[in-house]
Amino acid sequence: MAEKSVFLLEIGTEEIPAGYIGPALDMMARQIEDFFRNNRIGFEKVETAGTPRRLVLVAHGVDMVQEPAVQEITGPPYSIAFTPDGKPTKAAEGFARGLGVSVDELQVKDTPKGKYLFFVKEEKGRSTKELLAEYLPDFVAHIPFPKSMRWGDQTVTFARPIHWIVALLGDEVVPFSYGDVVSGRHSKGHRFMKPDVISVPSDFDEYKKILRDHFVIVDRNERKEMIRSSVKALAESLGGIVVEDEDLLDEVTHLVEYPYPLVGKFEEKYLELPPEVPITVMKEHQRYFALTDARGKLMPYFITVANTVPRRPEVVAQGNERVVRARLEDARFYYEEDKKIPLEKRAEELKNVVFHSKLGTSWEKVERFRAVAKWLSDQLQFDESQNAKLMRAALLCKADLVTGMVSEFPELQGVMGRAYALHQGEDPDVAEAIYEHYLPAKAGDVVPSGIIGAVLSIADKIDTIVGCFGVGLIPTGTADPFALRRQTLAIIRILLEKELPISLVSLVRNTIPGLRKWITEPENTVIEGVIQFFKGRLEHYLQTHYGYPIDVIQAALSVEIDVLVNDVKRIAALSEFRKRSDFNALATTFKRVVNIIKEPVEIAVKPELFEDDAERELWKLIQDLRERFRTWEQERNYGRALEEFASLRPAVDRFFDAVLVMAKETEVRNNRLALLSTLKSLFENIADFKMIQTEV
Repeated sequence: MAEKSVFLLEIGTEEIPAGYIGPALDMMARQIEDFFRNNRIGFEKVETAGTPRRLVLVAHGVDMVQEPAVQEITGPPYSIAFTPDGKPTKAAEGFARGLGVSVDELQVKDTPKGKYLFFVKEEKGRSTKELLAEYLPDFVAHIPFPKSMRWGDQTVTFARPIHWIVALLGDEVVPFSYGDVVSGRHSKGHRFMKPDVISVPSDFDEYKKILRDHFVIVDRNERKEMIRSSVKALAESLGGIVVEDEDLLDEVTHLVEYPYPLVGKFEEKYLELPPEVPITVMKEHQRYFALTDARGKLMPYFITVANTVPRRPEVVAQGNERVVRARLEDARFYYEEDKKIPLEKRAEELKNVVFHSKLGTSWEKVERFRAVAKWLSDQLQFDESQNAKLMRAALLCKADLVTGMVSEFPELQGVMGRAYALHQGEDPDVAEAIYEHYLPAKAGDVVPSGIIGAVLSIADKIDTIVGCFGVGLIPTGTADPFALRRQTLAIIRILLEKELPISLVSLVRNTIPGLRKWITEPENTVIEGVIQFFKGRLEHYLQTHYGYPIDVIQAALSVEIDVLVNDVKRIAALSEFRKRSDFNALATTFKRVVNIIKEPVEIAVKPELFEDDAERELWKLIQDLRERFRTWEQERNYGRALEEFASLRPAVDRFFDAVLVMAKETEVRNNRLALLSTLKSLFENIADFKMIQTEV
């Protein structure tokens, strides 16, 4: 059994931004796993840890020596390599010379193509320590960060200056350097509380314990749960409940090495603000946790997490209180000033706000998506009251963009629009739609609860998507500056979760007229591009969220992508249908039909031309089934349609066994093709069965 050990890498730095740490650690794990696999180095598992001052990677059960490689190299045919009397030709000598061996070391092997010359090249396994030493400088250089920097007179880059590197394979140091930092076995404790130099052990659990003794909780999950539990306990001591925010918790986890929660207080007058305002100020600007009472009412307290255990906690808390008080006072000032100007007047100011240089002003955008919203309301048969609320919400929904509050705190767009709308006496449904038209604002966010907000959200987002495609602003690779992927997924989720029977193709087509003044691409190109973009996002969403097989999804969507709620019903039915024990045989039979009928046969079937009972039987079954099948399709009962479709298989098999489709007689041949074309028409609106993978 190969000797195994633990590989530990710690990169010690100045404080790395919180948002950089998680993605960097994830990529480090993937990169080292790829390195081990590509270099035939066995390992059991890889895990990561990290704080603002250190990125840590640990690989367990790493082979100390890579596996040897055996490569069989094929040369020329024996008949070319040797003369009839067995003497090597120039071909054999050249093959041997290229490998650095003699002709005598070559072997002859029988193959299906005859005898060939070959050579077995054996490569002994190298020391894993040597391979790591060669690889690690490049590994460190390719850890990805949004921004990297150089420091001093170094030419290398990293997120922040590197101060030390620990690289151990078992008890041995893996020697390499990055810039002027040479790897070793020494780390450091907490910068302020215990900055001692630490000799790092090879055991990961012991490593974490020693760092913990030096006020560094290096395990991210351990540190996160420490913060969660301590903040919760502190909140409960005040009779409060922490406002749950997993994103904030993750960020704070990556801001500290040794968390210590502190309570702060602010004046109750700030509770007169909409609750989202103090919560946003505390979260976005100070990384504080807000508290509510048991009834969900905001309390005048916050909890901050320090990176040290302060000697005088009350002094630190007072400093945090001064900072948040200044921000809340700014918010209070903007709130009072903003309320003096009605939203309708604010909306007029959008005429001077550029949405995009290629797509006009924000006011022009509002006018465009108001028209799309009206089209949507017609499709959904809104009544007069709903239409009035929708048009009013559409007019006002972007007005808060020019308020002082949103200018200072952009995260509050929509929130303030709702608050100001309620203040000036707008219908609550209108106010809620102003807020909800931004939803879902991020991955995992909720969709609008109300139908008016849902329609407005779709209209706003489809205008942006079609507009960007129309002027050539299409996402490429990871670049998506206008968040078109997120907005596309948002529309998909709203349509599915609200079960809205809206034609996607018609929605895109009815968005085009308002954009004709700006779009530079051909309209059909824009429409096709947008539909294909939606298709890609829908495929990914259905695979990851619903768990449907990708080949089933693609088989169904290749036939049609339009009314998404219906498309998903087809996919669900097809996915269930695929679980049948006889599915492979069914798919094979009907793929055969599809392969024969490349194009629809535009002639009527003539029963009098049938020559075999198998033809007559299949035609009768098709006739009996056709109307029922169409009814089930119209009722979206795709499961029933597929079950009936499956019942045809024995008759189809008998047909293929009994008759030759491509008969010599033209009239007979065309009649049989017309029969199969009619059969194909029954299922071609459900899926393209050629695309569904079957077991051999």
